[in-house]
Amino acid sequence: MKLNFLIYKDSPHKIYLQLYDSIKNMIETGEALPNEKLPSIRQVAIKFDINTLTVLKAYDLLEKNNYIYKLSGKGCFVKEKNKLISNTQKPVINNFAIINKDINFASATPAADLYPVGIFQELINDIFNNYGEKAFNYFNTQGLLELRETIAEKLKNNNIYTSPNNIQIVSGSQQALDLIKKIILKRKTTTMVAANPTYYGAINTFSEIAKMISVSLEEDGINIEELEKILQKNKVDFIYTMINFESPTGISWSTEKKKKILELSEKYNFTIIEDDCHSHLYYYNNVATPLKAMDRKNKVIYINSFSKLIMPGLRLGYMIVPSNLISDIIAAKFSADISSAGLIQLALHLFLKRGYFEPHIEKLRAAFKEKYELTLSLLREIKEIELPYIPNGGFYIWIKLPKELNSNVFYNVLKERHVSILPDSVFHINDEQENDHIRLSFAAVSKDEIIRGIQIIKKSLEEFSQKKDFLFKEDFISLLLR
Repeated sequence: MKLNFLIYKDSPHKIYLQLYDSIKNMIETGEALPNEKLPSIRQVAIKFDINTLTVLKAYDLLEKNNYIYKLSGKGCFVKEKNKLISNTQKPVINNFAIINKDINFASATPAADLYPVGIFQELINDIFNNYGEKAFNYFNTQGLLELRETIAEKLKNNNIYTSPNNIQIVSGSQQALDLIKKIILKRKTTTMVAANPTYYGAINTFSEIAKMISVSLEEDGINIEELEKILQKNKVDFIYTMINFESPTGISWSTEKKKKILELSEKYNFTIIEDDCHSHLYYYNNVATPLKAMDRKNKVIYINSFSKLIMPGLRLGYMIVPSNLISDIIAAKFSADISSAGLIQLALHLFLKRGYFEPHIEKLRAAFKEKYELTLSLLREIKEIELPYIPNGGFYIWIKLPKELNSNVFYNVLKERHVSILPDSVFHINDEQENDHIRLSFAAVSKDEIIRGIQIIKKSLEEFSQKKDFLFKEDFISLLLR
């Protein structure tokens, strides 16, 4: 296994985390194959001219997060992704778009037939004619000014008023989280609070470099009383939130709880990270208001992305950053990739400026609403499950399994039957919770696939209810797969 990446010793990103991130990326992208042996700790230390303890720290973190396994006297090896896992292990599920080429309820990527490809083809032709080779230059690290101005103007429709100087263009919402991570790395200690359950990308990004505390989630947002008790006992720096149609539960916060968390942010002096990728996807005229629209004291870092709203390949999103943090975010963006692709920024600017965005979102809402109603009606016919929250937007449905059925086990059973879902272990900050929920997304599947996939889920649950006595996953799986 060749380590074809660089380590930057002058970077604020700690060396062991650079090493960890690079090897993790090789494993996730398939560049490092299952059961392939990693170079020895000594070989890595020599290659990068770093301390062996630094390498050991990176390898220990890879093992802890189930990317590698160690064999005494033989070395470290890449872990198999499809290996059956114990109840305390989280499944390695990273590239959700290709978990399964059949029925993919795991992916939150819209189906390709909803992409406005023809419009972008015309826009890019216009860019070639008007900009020529200039479209391929490096652009301003903060992002194309015209695009930031257009975004600031569009945000007024959501009662969000900000300056283009406080907007940072990013390569998707995940990069926004990574830029915040770079800021956190400069601090001696950082404490972050997030709901339980919450978005796996935030857990993966922040759990390695911050103390993360979970707070329970209720039907209208996090438990505010529990949160205030945490704030009284801990110096909290950040709270990570998804206010509207959040992942994985699909819930939206009440206005009352939005007001309360803003009050608490002033009282206890913490910053709120609002990850708002779904608020446009409401289905019943229940317009979703971002928390940022209520932020009068500039306590919210606001993140939004066009990947799930237009096309995932755009890899463009934006952040609204308080003035005291914007220079650090720009510096972090420069060290990450200098700037986002200029050609795509120009195309997105024209897409927004020429009024294509609003009709596209209407089309998206109509398509998702049909799939949402179909999915919900079919799930309500399955007597073995419960639906603790009924969302009215987005594309996630949170499903409670029979108490005796572990969600990791059910994930493996469905995977063998060519259906992909996500078990709740992916969304927990720690492993103490009972794993008895799954997340189902209808974003990437057709209506025919929804019908077939939920029928497979229903059949599998019926078989389980007949074989409840087999509580060990190996027995249950072997019985179901006979």
